Amino acid sequence: MTTLIYLIGIGVFALIVYLTLELAPATPTGRLAETLTPANSIVLTGWRRSLSVLDKPVSKWTPAGFIRKVRADLYWAQVADKWADWNEVQFVSLRVATGLAGFVIGTVVFGEPILALVVGLIGFQYPAMAMGGIARRTRRQFTAQLPEYVQLVSAQMSANVSMEEALRRTSQAQSLAGKWMRRVLQMAQGRDLVEQMQREAQESQLPELIGMAVQLEFIRRGTAQQDLMGQLATSIAADYIGNAEQRAEKIGSELVIPMVIFYFLPFMVTLLIVIGWPIMQNLGGM
Repeated sequence: MTTLIYLIGIGVFALIVYLTLELAPATPTGRLAETLTPANSIVLTGWRRSLSVLDKPVSKWTPAGFIRKVRADLYWAQVADKWADWNEVQFVSLRVATGLAGFVIGTVVFGEPILALVVGLIGFQYPAMAMGGIARRTRRQFTAQLPEYVQLVSAQMSANVSMEEALRRTSQAQSLAGKWMRRVLQMAQGRDLVEQMQREAQESQLPELIGMAVQLEFIRRGTAQQDLMGQLATSIAADYIGNAEQRAEKIGSELVIPMVIFYFLPFMVTLLIVIGWPIMQNLGGM
């Protein structure tokens, strides 16, 4: 069994080395060229090219829900100018490769299947933890800035400016919401702006953004657009305050387990060492 594990580890390690160092740097041909060159003719470089041979099996066997979650996290990481030009399939391929590399390293270092699996799991999860942390911070920052941005749009419309023009003007704001709107404007070249906002909101999978995009469609079709935009700004601000209060109420219960692990248990261990150990020694000497 141990020999089989080592053989599998050596084979996987050789595959990773081949993909990483690209032992055949010349332009590939045949089926390999179809794999390394996407349908949109964008030539992949670096890690994305090295791992592109995993893209087809990953896209085929990965569950759709898992792919959607990775796509949403990757969307917000790219809003923060991280993981540029990566897509969800390429990112999952990276996780698979780092998981295999971790398994090989664990096998070589520890020689135990269980420890090797633990190291492989760490390698599989690390890219998701790194990218997911960026995505969570970006979502929170965007959600916090969205009410103020909508209020700016409402103020612009109060000066008899159309909704589309107000969105273009407020996109120059230095906030993350303004940056997102500039992204939408760039993608909406020759397209309807509100429809492009709805597409981007669906890609982001952020409920607040999806709701705002749907409301903007109703506002555009309505008559009293200025009043409706003011009501939307008030509603988004109220929702944000309510969600913030709910998160504040949950902090107490969420901190119970960390407090037990990082405070109570070390305190008890220290107390037993300082007080209990001398007592046990005295009892043993009697």
